[in-house]
Amino acid sequence: MEEFDVVVIGGGLSGSRAALRAAELGGRACLVERKIVGQKGFTRRNALPSGNDSESLMWSVQKETLKKLSEEYCEQLKDLLEEAGVTLIKGEGSLASQNEILVQDDNNSQIVKGKSLIFACGSEPCFSPTLPHEENVIVALDEIPQLENLPEKVLVVGSGKWGGEAALGFQRLGCKVFLCTDSEDIFPEMDPEFNFKVEAQLKSRKIKVLYNKKIISFFKNGNDLEVTLETGIKLTANLIVMADHRKGLEQNKIAQKLGARLGNKGEILVDDVMMSSIPGVYGVGSISGKRVTDAMSQEQGKVAAENAMGKKRQLNIEWIPELSQMVQSVGYVGCSMKSAPHQGFHPVEGLNENVKFADSEMDLEVFKIVADKRSKLVVGAQIISKQAAELIPMILLLIKKGVTVPNLANTSCSEGTRFQALCGAARACLKAIKSG
Repeated sequence: MEEFDVVVIGGGLSGSRAALRAAELGGRACLVERKIVGQKGFTRRNALPSGNDSESLMWSVQKETLKKLSEEYCEQLKDLLEEAGVTLIKGEGSLASQNEILVQDDNNSQIVKGKSLIFACGSEPCFSPTLPHEENVIVALDEIPQLENLPEKVLVVGSGKWGGEAALGFQRLGCKVFLCTDSEDIFPEMDPEFNFKVEAQLKSRKIKVLYNKKIISFFKNGNDLEVTLETGIKLTANLIVMADHRKGLEQNKIAQKLGARLGNKGEILVDDVMMSSIPGVYGVGSISGKRVTDAMSQEQGKVAAENAMGKKRQLNIEWIPELSQMVQSVGYVGCSMKSAPHQGFHPVEGLNENVKFADSEMDLEVFKIVADKRSKLVVGAQIISKQAAELIPMILLLIKKGVTVPNLANTSCSEGTRFQALCGAARACLKAIKSG
């Protein structure tokens, strides 16, 4: 029986990141995946085109592009894992004991032993009694790549990154889109003024947003679905897409028999070091019953691997930079004005909005700094900008290094740059601190 330091079940974002991190730390790592490493997750994440471009696409072209990109991504990921020394085993893995995995494929089965085990098997779509799953009628995002044709009208149910990006993706493919959220904001993690601007982006693409609404019923009338919301609002769609509701896999019950605690949706419950109630057995990614973002998936994988290799590290949700590909990229990291008090801060904000740059045509960009009034430490940022993907990780580094608002406000930088606009937000924040 082959024995490893870490055995990972599931080759998606969180699983592959966990295996790579364990190998980086000098461990013997094994990754068990029943299909092509990385394929399922990549296809689901990229099934729809980005909302950054307004040019319309044909569904057949999008599917062909997705297939090509998926093949390239999976090949690169496999090479990366092999170069790192990760052993790849094809088959379906399930927990056999506290430190053993049963791997089964079409021809045989084997036991793989690990000092620590990391579950990254994913989750399943979760449908409500009022919106039961029905092929080509009520579906999850996972099923979008299998659609032969796209309908005229789509109702996306969900919020945050997954709901917003799905709505824009369908719109680019020529669909009329409704976005129905069960919260008061599109991005619950962000402050109100940013949600207003995200809504304006969606409206610019003629996407109707229905806030804090639940679907009471739907009636099939030929190819149409006549949908009724709890406030009496009615609309007609041809397809309903559930963007973010998930539940645990059926195989989690095997882990439960060996001592793993499951939630009410069959998800494996883990603590802030990503360990389940079975010592040495970790759970990462959407196995916890929630659809997690790309950045969250990878960070969870890293945290689990580091703890499995003997390091002590907790998951800090506030320190995970998030990015959504909306009409303009939307990024945030750290605390918002809403969440900062829960972290013991006395928050104050500085906003620099309606900033124009030569390379962004008519789009206006927005920069926000959140700080602790007493210590003047930068504790968060929110950005709507063409360069959000570059700025948000940099701001996280500043937060980790304990940069203060005066430091950022007085940083020398070139004129006309987005970093200068960020410093402008810090100056507005410093002014708010002094006036308070």
